[in-house]
Amino acid sequence: MPEPQIDKVVVRPTLARAPSSLKESLARQKTKGFVPVWYPSRVVRSSFFEVFFSLLILLQAACLALETQYSGLDWGFKLSYEGYGASAQQIWPSVPGFLQATEMLFGTLFFVECLLRLCAYRWDFFCKLWNWFDFFLVLLWCFDTVLAIVPVDSPVIRLVRLVRLIRLVKLVRAVQGFDSLIVMTTALRDSVTSLFWVAIIMLVVEMMFALLLNQVLVSLIFDAGHDYSEAEEKLLFEYFGTFLRAMLTMFQLTLGTWVPVARILQETVSPYFNIFTILHKVIIGFACIGVINGVFMQETLKVAQSDDIIMMREVANKERTHARKMKAFFRYADHSKDHVITKEEWLRVMSGPHAQHWFSAQGLKVKDASAVFKLLDEDGSNGISMDELIAGVAALQGPARSLDLANLIEDQRQLRKSMKGLLRRLDRMEILESQLASQVLSSSRNTTEPDSWSL
Repeated sequence: MPEPQIDKVVVRPTLARAPSSLKESLARQKTKGFVPVWYPSRVVRSSFFEVFFSLLILLQAACLALETQYSGLDWGFKLSYEGYGASAQQIWPSVPGFLQATEMLFGTLFFVECLLRLCAYRWDFFCKLWNWFDFFLVLLWCFDTVLAIVPVDSPVIRLVRLVRLIRLVKLVRAVQGFDSLIVMTTALRDSVTSLFWVAIIMLVVEMMFALLLNQVLVSLIFDAGHDYSEAEEKLLFEYFGTFLRAMLTMFQLTLGTWVPVARILQETVSPYFNIFTILHKVIIGFACIGVINGVFMQETLKVAQSDDIIMMREVANKERTHARKMKAFFRYADHSKDHVITKEEWLRVMSGPHAQHWFSAQGLKVKDASAVFKLLDEDGSNGISMDELIAGVAALQGPARSLDLANLIEDQRQLRKSMKGLLRRLDRMEILESQLASQVLSSSRNTTEPDSWSL
């Protein structure tokens, strides 16, 4: 019966960007067949698409900075501030037209981006929060464009137009496509819980000291009969007069420039407050804040490193680094340039201590170079290819892992099981052989007895 023919799937290289989630990574493994270049799903998943719109966001941020600088020039001119003797229209007359053209260009391109994502993902487009955010930004741009056409101006409309600054938040999503920044963005995202508890601890501690200082200073000013001038009372009230002012002062004493507050307490109230301010800065502002920062960073990185994409990227980076190092060693050891490391070349290179130390740094201690060569030479061709070197060193480096021991135990169990079965078969064969021998002996006796009777 002829075997059924299986159609081969043609796989062509693409410019696909790295997946941003475990779900997306697993979904890509299910994709089969060739997808045309112009297809929206392939365009959206390409690295060029992500990098292009990331650069657009950066360019739009630069244009927003130019617009802010242009508005600041007008503000300084209206205030007659020193150095601002001309209006923005006189200094940069072509900036308004340039900003309007770039705003229309960026808005159109972001509209096309949203449309391509919608065509690529279809109803799944609305299953992600970031896609909703992009869709909302596009609607805001359309609304902003209509407001720019309609000759209506009011403070509310100007505030609505400023909502376009939210587009800068898209940078957070854009940078997640780059390996060098994904750790930071993930850590920032996962630090919300730790930040909440840090804020609670800081608020409780600072509240206690703010109430303490407020009550002490109020009792000194009004109850102890001390004579303070009006300027001194205003100064103390500015820093400690109300609960909110005292809280702000305590945060300044803990996290900011604490010397001005210490000077005010020393010169205005009493020099003995130096003991309080110095102890507070050393204990709370230095030791406690240092411990809180350490715990905060540890918990944040712990949560960030448990992210699926970060773990996969770390493994991929380690594999790329290992392959790059092994290729460099292969080019160094292959003296004959025949793309194979022979046993003589291997022994010559490994005879020196430097190569052994280098392999030890890679996690592979080469005590017996000949034995390691046999383990790396899987096909028994008396030569190590580059693929054999990369795969073999990766398998041998490091201490024995639980998985390796489990595989060894399983192989030993299967070998013992096979040996027991083979021993049973041998026992059965011996039994059958003895039975067969006894039958042959009995049959030979039966055949010889008539002859004896005939005699």
